[in-house]
Amino acid sequence: MNFKQFGVLLSVSTILGINVIATKVLAVDEPSITFGDALGSGGCKVADQLPGEDGRSLSIVLDNFNAYNGGRKKCVLRVQSFIPSGFIIQDVQVLYQGTTEVNRGSKGTSLSRTYSFSGGALGQAVAPPKTTKFTSDKAFAEQDEITVLAATGLCSGGGQGLLGINLIAQSSSGSNIFVDTADINAGDVRLYFDLKRC
Repeated sequence: MNFKQFGVLLSVSTILGINVIATKVLAVDEPSITFGDALGSGGCKVADQLPGEDGRSLSIVLDNFNAYNGGRKKCVLRVQSFIPSGFIIQDVQVLYQGTTEVNRGSKGTSLSRTYSFSGGALGQAVAPPKTTKFTSDKAFAEQDEITVLAATGLCSGGGQGLLGINLIAQSSSGSNIFVDTADINAGDVRLYFDLKRC
């Protein structure tokens, strides 16, 4: 099995694992979040988005987000979310999946990300900027945990908010990083919102 096939297998097994978990969550009959269109700009575009069966997760499939042989690519993602009345966001988990290729003598690749919330209904994000460096070929799955401080008076009627994610993929000479679906490289961004009753 070559490296790229392993990346596809990892992505497929992750999707199957999430579906099993989502089925269990549905049995509890918990409230759902409605997601608007995810938008990508600055060097990437959203090829597709798939809401999870649990009503709290969203997979975003990116296109054209990769950096080759010393290149740098920026991606600005915006995800609109509608929170049900009587609930607030407690935290958000964001999972990045992709692959890296690092030749001998190369300094490797990196994926940097920062977060912002706007619109009030999501509260305020508490997450320092994060950077993960890769120095060898690998299929990666990097997860960030974002704590959310609820806005005052948020529980009066749920509401709308916008999650912003700023990503930078960087490669050194002799290396490549993919967080997209080009060719056979498996990559996406998965969001999970943890709701809490007010």
